[in-house]
Amino acid sequence: MNSQVGRALWAVTGAAGAFAAVAAGWQVLGDVGPEQFAFAGVSALIGGALTWFQADGPRRPSVPPHPVPRELPRDIADFTGRGPELSELENLLRTRDRSTGPLVAISGRGGLGKTTLAVRAAQRVAADFPDGQLFTNLRGYDATPAEPAEVLGSFLRSLGTDPHAIPEAQQDREQLLRTLTTGRRLLIVLDNANGPGQVRPLLPGGPGPAVVVTSRVPLSSIEGARPIVLGLLQPGEAVELLGRVAGSDRVADDPQEAARLVALCGYLPLAVRIAGARLAERPDLGLAALAERLADERHRLDHLEIGDLDVRATFMISYQGLSDEQQRAFRLLGRFPGPDFAAWPLAALMGVATRDAERHLDALVAAQLLDPLRPDETGATRYRFHDLLRALAAEQPEPEADAAAGRLLGAYLTLAAEAEDRFQPGELRKTGGHPRHEIEAGHRDRLLLDPVAWFIAELHNVAPCVRFAHERQLWDAAWELAHIAAPFFEMLAAWDDWDTALGLAQDAARQSGNRRAESITLFDAGALYRYQGRPDEAAAAYEEALAGYEASGDRHGVAAVLLGQGIVHRNRGTWDLAAQSLTAAAEQLAAAGDRRLAAQALRSLAVVRRGQGRLDEAIASFRQAREEFHRLGDRRAEAFAWRGLAQALLDNGAPDTAADAFGRSLELTRELHDRRGEARALQGLGRVEAALGTSSAALRRFAQAREIAEETHDQALNGELDHDIVSVSGA
Repeated sequence: MNSQVGRALWAVTGAAGAFAAVAAGWQVLGDVGPEQFAFAGVSALIGGALTWFQADGPRRPSVPPHPVPRELPRDIADFTGRGPELSELENLLRTRDRSTGPLVAISGRGGLGKTTLAVRAAQRVAADFPDGQLFTNLRGYDATPAEPAEVLGSFLRSLGTDPHAIPEAQQDREQLLRTLTTGRRLLIVLDNANGPGQVRPLLPGGPGPAVVVTSRVPLSSIEGARPIVLGLLQPGEAVELLGRVAGSDRVADDPQEAARLVALCGYLPLAVRIAGARLAERPDLGLAALAERLADERHRLDHLEIGDLDVRATFMISYQGLSDEQQRAFRLLGRFPGPDFAAWPLAALMGVATRDAERHLDALVAAQLLDPLRPDETGATRYRFHDLLRALAAEQPEPEADAAAGRLLGAYLTLAAEAEDRFQPGELRKTGGHPRHEIEAGHRDRLLLDPVAWFIAELHNVAPCVRFAHERQLWDAAWELAHIAAPFFEMLAAWDDWDTALGLAQDAARQSGNRRAESITLFDAGALYRYQGRPDEAAAAYEEALAGYEASGDRHGVAAVLLGQGIVHRNRGTWDLAAQSLTAAAEQLAAAGDRRLAAQALRSLAVVRRGQGRLDEAIASFRQAREEFHRLGDRRAEAFAWRGLAQALLDNGAPDTAADAFGRSLELTRELHDRRGEARALQGLGRVEAALGTSSAALRRFAQAREIAEETHDQALNGELDHDIVSVSGA
């Protein structure tokens, strides 16, 4: 029997069966007439015939019960940058997995263009997903985020489910979504999620679909998620975006101001787009004029809003999602004066334990309101604000700002003083009246395990903290912090930072009317000028300091000034005046109980004796000073004494012994991160090699010393090295 005959029989049989069934029913009801029998028979025969013709006739494409969903938003024509991220995202979406489709989680703070990237990639790979593309804004940080059940209902309708057939229970909706999506080449974009809990119910369960999620928080806890973390635009990309929005000619005509403008926007795509839109809206507004408006951090966010684009509003969404204490941490950190910070400054600002501050910092990082940095020299993780987020934090009202500022400065004074005590024991410090704020002992000891390392970590914050104190008229905090930091500034050759801090400290001392404090800052100024090779200014500062100390009856201060004046005379080569001042300083400092400065005066006097050619006296004085520094535990001063002793031994014709002493000085300075001291020890070893006739080794040592001298801007050492090199090479 051929297929056509079979189909015919099947159709007729079906028609006859239908006819018989209808007839039997009507007979039972007892109200069937001849016309009704005829109608039923004809209907059955027509139905059978249609069935046969459809089965036998040409097949037509099936018409889906519902249109294929195409829900992706419009792509943005001026999409800029993100080349590596876009390529990675496209490759991941095109990757097919036997068990599940790809799941990609794009994270980053507001304004980075997460949605833009997701839509661009989705549009480019849409052809790989012929069963459709679903898109939803989860409104994760709105006052009323989208509920998973609500989104599931929308997806089910998009996939053709009769609204009346959609289950009420969320769990049933999840199961139905998995049923309908398994095996289908479908792309799902979940935009603006607030966390894994909002995402998990919306994920398909089987192979076929791909999912892209955007969120301000990392979604690493979702199993199988492949993360793409967005950062800021590169400067060139930001300028390109500005040109695409504002007009490429305007940007090309003023590249310097364009670069400045995008830098003030913090290379944040949203901010750059707004700046470009402002320029496009105002052809009369120049790039320089807009940059000037943005330069004022207090009002920067006011100029980064146009239409429905608003940097402040975008960031505020994340801020409002914090707990009360986390919001307080954010606001107080907005008052921190330096560029980055560890946990302990936040602990001081908030008046809480460091472990609590660390917990708040973790929450701010998770909310993309703070960037973690690598650990500092003490091993503590540091954190930094994006410039626009700092502006947002600073503009939030904070009733406790003044008290927090006092605690922060008190904490810096506490740690700086303890660091100095450990760095150069025996220091008789001049103190002010600003209240200290204690950091718990265990954490303080970890921070100050290496006091120089702590100061290196905080170096870029000290001058800003002095300014912070000065702006709030906390005069004692301003001058005392600058005073305590002086030996660290000197060792690290941080001349600009020291000069800035010292200028503010001197003004603070004058503003307070504290003559003693003014004398202290003048003494420190004399030291700065001396190290910078400005002897006349150093001498003038010491004279003013001396007058102040004498007027206030501070005998210890007078003796310290005599030491400074003696060193100025020594550096000028006026040996007799230097010996006179230094001898008096050593006697008076010893009488005042300042063993450290008395030993320093003795060491400086030994330098004078060497300059006078009295080498035996110099060697004896260097050894005496070195032993005293060793007893005090002042390793840096001990390193200085070793170096002076080594040079005196070399001058006295003992190069081998001198090499050992220079080597000991080099070892100590490297342990202390004292680059200037290290350079001078290397210079000394070069001089030993020269004395031994090994010129090539001497030149290598001088080259090492020269590199550090250039790095630390030590002009005096550079001059000495010029002479040393000429004496060895004859060049």
